[in-house]
Amino acid sequence: MRLYNAIKNKFDKKVAEVKEDWAPADKLTEQQRDARRMRHINKIAFGAYAVMMAMSAMGVTAFAADGGGEGVETFNTVVEFIVDWVARIGLVIGFIGAVQFAMGFKDDSADGKTRGLMCLASGFIVFAVAKAYDMFKA
Repeated sequence: MRLYNAIKNKFDKKVAEVKEDWAPADKLTEQQRDARRMRHINKIAFGAYAVMMAMSAMGVTAFAADGGGEGVETFNTVVEFIVDWVARIGLVIGFIGAVQFAMGFKDDSADGKTRGLMCLASGFIVFAVAKAYDMFKA
């Protein structure tokens, strides 16, 4: 009988909590709203913990097969091609900036000179970053 009463009390408490969860907030007391808020926080925390545990259980150790370096060589070839073109584009942007700067002098436009110098500097920065790729090669 004692076990039955314990289970019944637990069930009645859960039914009351479900009713509180679905009731409008203005119909609840401050204590009931706080209890409902804590239940929601606990559910969110439990979900986050469950996701973290599931993600930690999914860890798999993988080993790369000993193969030729053809994939790495192909990747390096593509990257070097892109870096070369980025450097060329940087020089073109720098050239356009120099032309804008010269036109700013011709028109005696402070805004044109500023835009030209900014474009010139950004082109040279792009060129320098592309040429700095050699520092990062393994």
